[in-house]
Amino acid sequence: MLRISLAIALVVAAALDVAPALGHFDVTDRYTHRSCPASVANRSDPVNVVLTTWGTWGRAGSQIVAHAGWTATSGSTQSFVDHGGCFAMHTQRASGTGSRFHVRLRGQHQDPTLGWVAAASAHHEDLVLFPLPCGHAVDSNGAGGSGFDQGRDELERRLVAAGHVSSRVWWGNTQSFKQCDGDYASSDGWTAFVSLHQVNH
Repeated sequence: MLRISLAIALVVAAALDVAPALGHFDVTDRYTHRSCPASVANRSDPVNVVLTTWGTWGRAGSQIVAHAGWTATSGSTQSFVDHGGCFAMHTQRASGTGSRFHVRLRGQHQDPTLGWVAAASAHHEDLVLFPLPCGHAVDSNGAGGSGFDQGRDELERRLVAAGHVSSRVWWGNTQSFKQCDGDYASSDGWTAFVSLHQVNH
């Protein structure tokens, strides 16, 4: 019954072109930031995955490890907006240390509709070594979507394959970001909402 109610809430929200809950889940800024305080100038990545129901950051991280196999924890720290404030992420997971899938996570407060919620920014990125080493760069926009779209799609696919319920909401966070290799990457603006179970499985 909870899954049906959640699905109905998300469908209604999508139809209204708004976030599915506004009581406690902060959606005033749908991007991560390189530093605090958050501003348009220091935006870094779009938030494109929301883990709900039992989406504490600890459970979200463990479910990503269990179902996606993303066990690496390396990467730079970014910040999320939470209830009008700017705070560092709680954790991150990645499929490796070279070219990889990577996601940063921050737990938010419990929401009366969505339950415990973690906001996440997922992407696929390449390790750039030539002509000059510059670190990781999110895959540029292309026919298969940018690295932001690829990361969201892969994480959602793996969680759904493990029995989690998913739906999508249009957030419109499509700002384009220049990567260290000179290419640009932007999200298609869709965010995946994935419901996590109370117990690990």
